[in-house]
Amino acid sequence: MSVYHYAEHLKIASILETSRLNVDEIEYPALARVHAYWDAVRGDAFAPSLRQFRIEDLDPAIIPSMAIVDFLGPPLDFFYRFFGSHMVEIAGLELTGKRYYADNVEGYGFVNAEIFPLMIAEAQPLVHRTKWVSVKGLHYVTTTVRLPLSADGDSVTGGITVNQYQSADI
Repeated sequence: MSVYHYAEHLKIASILETSRLNVDEIEYPALARVHAYWDAVRGDAFAPSLRQFRIEDLDPAIIPSMAIVDFLGPPLDFFYRFFGSHMVEIAGLELTGKRYYADNVEGYGFVNAEIFPLMIAEAQPLVHRTKWVSVKGLHYVTTTVRLPLSADGDSVTGGITVNQYQSADI
């Protein structure tokens, strides 16, 4: 289990703790369905391409809690191709069309900055549960499934994140 702390006065959300789960520990049906869809469209490949993973084929109710990113670099940066409206509401920022490092995104995404490199290295789905406080001072427990994408069939070139947010009294 890793624990991260960020300064509140910087208007950056605070991570209280994050822990890794196994894929079979996904407890939310919507997250499990997105993982099952990803698994089906990848076939024998380690990851599907974005062309194969069609967001419009998913339950529309989960799409606002999803993001699609392209990995750029080196050095590694990630471009938010899509940042769902529920994520905008929770984060307090719109990240669609932004690059995490190049655009100096603050207040959201730092868990991805820690975990995306791990997903790239392992080239497999990752599931995490994170307890955090938003820039608005709201407490959440978020379960996130991160799914690799591959444009070339050999390397991780992007990713999908899908989140289940729960308000929490921490």
